[in-house]
Amino acid sequence: MKYSLLFLFFCIIPTYLSNIYAKDTITIKSPLKIPLLLSGNYGELRNNHFHTGLDFKTQGRTGLPIYAADKGYVSRISVSPYGYGLALYIDHPSGITTVYGHLDRFAPYIDKIVKQKQYEEESFSVNFYLKKDELKVEQGQLVAYSGNTGSSGGPHLHFEMRHTESENLINPAPYFKNKLVDTRCPSVRSVAIYPVKGKGVINGSSHRKIATPTIITSGKYIINDTFTAWGDIYFGIKAYDHMNNTSNIYGIYSLKIFVDNSPIYSFEINDLSFDVNRAVNSLIDYADWKNNKSFYMRSYVAPGNQLPIYTNVIDRGIFKIQQEKDYQIRYELSDIYGNTSVVNMIIKGRKQDIPDTTFPQNSYHLPYHKKNIIKGKGIYWELPQGALYEDIDLKYGYNNEYSEYFSPVYTLGEENIPLHTYTTLKIQITKDTIQDKKQYYVARLGKKGESAFCGNYENGYITVSVRDLGRFTVKVDSIPPTITPLTPEKWGRSGRIRLRIGDTQSGIKSFRGEIDGKFVIFSMDGKTSIAQHTLETSRTVRGKKHSLHFEVIDSCGNIKQYKKEFYW
Repeated sequence: MKYSLLFLFFCIIPTYLSNIYAKDTITIKSPLKIPLLLSGNYGELRNNHFHTGLDFKTQGRTGLPIYAADKGYVSRISVSPYGYGLALYIDHPSGITTVYGHLDRFAPYIDKIVKQKQYEEESFSVNFYLKKDELKVEQGQLVAYSGNTGSSGGPHLHFEMRHTESENLINPAPYFKNKLVDTRCPSVRSVAIYPVKGKGVINGSSHRKIATPTIITSGKYIINDTFTAWGDIYFGIKAYDHMNNTSNIYGIYSLKIFVDNSPIYSFEINDLSFDVNRAVNSLIDYADWKNNKSFYMRSYVAPGNQLPIYTNVIDRGIFKIQQEKDYQIRYELSDIYGNTSVVNMIIKGRKQDIPDTTFPQNSYHLPYHKKNIIKGKGIYWELPQGALYEDIDLKYGYNNEYSEYFSPVYTLGEENIPLHTYTTLKIQITKDTIQDKKQYYVARLGKKGESAFCGNYENGYITVSVRDLGRFTVKVDSIPPTITPLTPEKWGRSGRIRLRIGDTQSGIKSFRGEIDGKFVIFSMDGKTSIAQHTLETSRTVRGKKHSLHFEVIDSCGNIKQYKKEFYW
């Protein structure tokens, strides 16, 4: 009893108090001094992830001042052609970290530190941490300027809030509710009804059915289509939120499903973590996303889905229709302001034969809760426990009729089945004829293009990490990257050197620029593939001829070099 009380006092109570403190006493100020509008909200559905922050509009411009949302110290700085681009992390005394992404540039006192690090590492891309109190900032202090760097789709500020210790992602919206106007209800596009394979049927079919709701008044919908069902079914919905003064669409914050007024499923998107963020692929109808680029949020919770968003789920969201009667179905969808939309529909319980589902030929049954290993002629594939969200029957195939490849083409499942973690794939190279073994890579032959995976060669095999299913084979990349100078005749007048770089197979791994034999920083925009250097008198002497040397290496080790003399 004594030890239990001590545990309560030293472990549970401090955690409880810190949560209360975090929610009730943090003062977060706007990082922008303009009226706030969102282009994206927290929890919005994205490709392979939930959106983890708020995207603040910057009036279609770059270069707006960004201010620290609270006092603290700069704990991390990241620069990359992709992802968050230029990003700044500030730790606060409250135990919260704020993140500012897609920046155009840092404030001068921070930029000086970044440049020093880039020249030390001789790399544009850097990611480094600062010691506590090494670079203090006050609330409202200028720290950066807004931009469009990295994987940004347009000028905006990506703003995140994280628990500093765990890095779990907090929904920042409650801290900005008095600065954003939202009186609009979510809109519903369509509702899907899914029969569970081998256990349910809808209108005599084992395939999903789609219904388009009719709007009655704002926030109220009804589905007039007639559906008969028997056995196990679950639901899905395509819906978006809206806000005042913008035409953007956003993700749904809260969703509930009732059958005959009894709740069977609900979620509320608040705290997320990077470890499980990819499990958005289990929440959505992944096959529909892959085929049609649309998001249906399913009510089915797969046993390997560890998302923390679910609040009231019965039987994993599966509803059993076992009586011949009308079942009243109700969806309730809400935003963080409490604006709610309701969809009503009827499912008629009618006895009907459930289509038989036989175990498919040439397949492996893979349980989600175990490590799975597939061995075949010239192939070894290991899926660790946690790679699957649920048991699957994996389609397996082998085709040796492609003369242009260096191994057979292996079919390992279908593209419309998601994987959560990386898996280890080892393929034998049946035509091991090239001298430079680094030039081998594994290609995933997708319906909409090819993906390249470079790995390690050993004893006639190449081993790579993959996180998608599909068709795989071995190819060779012996073609160097490309370097295209952009208006070199203007370099001397503008003081800017611009090059477009690219690679058609394995992808760019690294790039490096030198002027007069000394390293200089070329910034890189992953969206345009343009590398750029702005000449500085502190590093390049003005009024003379200079020599540029630029080198690009792809992921298979092929090198392209470009040299040019210019006057500045």
